[in-house]
Amino acid sequence: MKAWRQFFLNLLERAPAPIAVIGSDWQEAYEVAKEYTKSVSPRDLLVVQGETLGIDAVRDVIEFLSTVPGKGLRYVFVLQADDLTPEAQNAMLKTLEEPPRYARIVLFCNRWNSLLPTVRSRVFQLPLPPKTKADIQAKDAWEYLISSGSTTKLQELRKHEEWAKSVSRGLVLFDRNMDAYKIGAYYLELMRSTGKAAFAAELVKVENALQSNVSPEMIFDQLLLMGAMKNDILGKNVV
Repeated sequence: MKAWRQFFLNLLERAPAPIAVIGSDWQEAYEVAKEYTKSVSPRDLLVVQGETLGIDAVRDVIEFLSTVPGKGLRYVFVLQADDLTPEAQNAMLKTLEEPPRYARIVLFCNRWNSLLPTVRSRVFQLPLPPKTKADIQAKDAWEYLISSGSTTKLQELRKHEEWAKSVSRGLVLFDRNMDAYKIGAYYLELMRSTGKAAFAAELVKVENALQSNVSPEMIFDQLLLMGAMKNDILGKNVV
């Protein structure tokens, strides 16, 4: 068993402090948590998730933890905790600072900096270790770089491989509503087809920015303009 998994299981079993699991592949840690709690009564397990997690989600957590379990512990798993609004995070501070002795609270999120400093000071941080190129089975160094060593990001990028090839060949027009993964797939294709040192340098900047928790959308918006200019497609294929 990987060291981080055993450490996480030890925290779930013994640590009363809330835990923040940090990493692009936090879903793997959630699977570990699900396996650990598979024998727990549904009455003692609350999974919080949604595109936007606001005050109502936190109220559900507070209400859930207000009931003492007949025996054992009560578990709260907040998925994609990056989506907790600032108001929701503030509303959760007291619960994080003084959780009931029978509570195990785990926040699963992509980026540590997406949590407010007041939240970060009240949780135990468990950063997931980076993966190697072999771990995520990346095809080449460029794919590993732009996926930031994340299996989840790599899977999303690969969904758009054919689309990126079509754009590179001028068969498909750009869409202003493209998400970061589409733009990332486009740059993978561009790097593979041109091999220009300038693009390699820009991709290194992307990796550094991603590691610094800069929004991928902001990064790729800037790179998209550069790529369009270098390939003489600005004004031709951009719609």
